Order: sequence, then structure tokens, then C-alpha cells
Amino acid sequence: MRVFKVEYYDRKKSLLKTLNASEFNQYLDKFWRPNSMFMENHQTGKSTLLTWQDYKFDNGFTDKDFNRNSLSKVR
Repeated sequence: MRVFKVEYYDRKKSLLKTLNASEFNQYLDKFWRPNSMFMENHQTGKSTLLTWQDYKFDNGFTDKDFNRNSLSKVR
């Protein structure tokens, strides 16, 4: 499954932001990842384009590498 578009709404139920993902590639024959993500804020008119490359999988990290204590040591 791939997410192509996500719409975010504010508390007044007005459209706030839209995220569009594109240029998907499949990695390790099972992971679909976008190479491009475009976020647009409809209320401020600002936008951001993120481009991704060189995704890495099976890097040896475990859940323990992402607990509060481990992450505080990274700083």
C-alpha cells in the first residue's frame, strides 16, 4: 500500500495542509517509498519540497536504539 495524498485540517475543520507523495520506488521487493514529498500550507501559502534518495534498510538498528535514554545520548 502507498499513500499518495494526505489532507490535514485545523480545529475549525478548514483545510490546513496537503501532502503529496510521488515518484515511488520499491526497495527489497516489498518497501514502497516516495522520492518526492510536497507539503503545501493552504492558510499561509508556504510550501516545502522534500526529495529523498539512498533509502537504507536492514541497518541493524533495534527498538532499543530508539528509546528515550539512547536518543538523549545522540545529542
